[in-house]
Amino acid sequence: RAQEPVWVAAGRWQGRRGGGGKAGAVAAMSDSDGDASPMRRQPSGATPVFVYGSLLWKPVLQTLIGRIPRVKPVLLTGYERSRVKGARFPAIMEVSNGSAPAAIRGVLLEDLNTWEAAVLDLFEDDEYEKREISAHVVPSLQEDTFSWAQQGFCDGDLQNGLQQTSALAYVWTVKTMLDIIWQPTRDFVPHEYEYLVMCDTFVREELPGDLREPALAAGAGLAALRLSSRRSAKSYAEEIAGLFAEDPGKGPTSDALMRLSGLGSAIAVTSELALRLEAEGIARSDIMNVGSHYLSDSLARIPHMGTDRAAALGVHRAAAEPGAMT
Repeated sequence: RAQEPVWVAAGRWQGRRGGGGKAGAVAAMSDSDGDASPMRRQPSGATPVFVYGSLLWKPVLQTLIGRIPRVKPVLLTGYERSRVKGARFPAIMEVSNGSAPAAIRGVLLEDLNTWEAAVLDLFEDDEYEKREISAHVVPSLQEDTFSWAQQGFCDGDLQNGLQQTSALAYVWTVKTMLDIIWQPTRDFVPHEYEYLVMCDTFVREELPGDLREPALAAGAGLAALRLSSRRSAKSYAEEIAGLFAEDPGKGPTSDALMRLSGLGSAIAVTSELALRLEAEGIARSDIMNVGSHYLSDSLARIPHMGTDRAAALGVHRAAAEPGAMT
């Protein structure tokens, strides 16, 4: 029987990533600030990066680097995508001829800058080797590239006209740590909320300063709104709905992620607001109650939230203390 994923102290996954993924501690050295700083991989340069796990979800990329890179749909053959034992993230390993599934869907991140590539490198553990692979670009895709990549391989994928290309990928190196085939509907989608909160913690607490500062300045991390019992859920919903009036040119290209939190007497307001946002079609909210008597915590996805309107709501990103909800 497959080993069940482990939930560890501080609410983090033991083995939590998946772009690849991250399974354990990385080697550390002292940086100029005196903090422990993970060892870094060689820069990617202009070479695109192939991703195949949680990085196929736009909110994960948005939380890690503050934007959605330019992408191409690709197929990878000769590899198998498995779940790492005791975790919920995937890894790929090359397999012998004839024993691999037909292909793995993924995307190429084409325009990562230097610090963005470094963030993703640190997001992956030492068990991954960043190496060059050969993939096949799918021409003339008629649907959203990310949505397509999140689905399983179809018989018609290996069509004529595929264009071979080179890319870098995070390839797993410890075969004995691999488990069953990774299925996003089982291993990621039901746990997306916890995963995004983990990504926010990674950006705010684990990145070295020279990467954390540009990441937060670019909009990485989760915006956070601490609710008060002195205001009603209706008034909050009306104000958040006003974000839709924002000039689309001023907002991000993907949904904004707002973490809604309430303590004590504000718990009822937080839960009611999350339900109201979803019922009125203002935003999608995933509700996670952490302790039934003292904290309500939820995540709202709000399309094209402009920075100025977010600030008017008291939403903070770069100015927030690491791990804090303000």
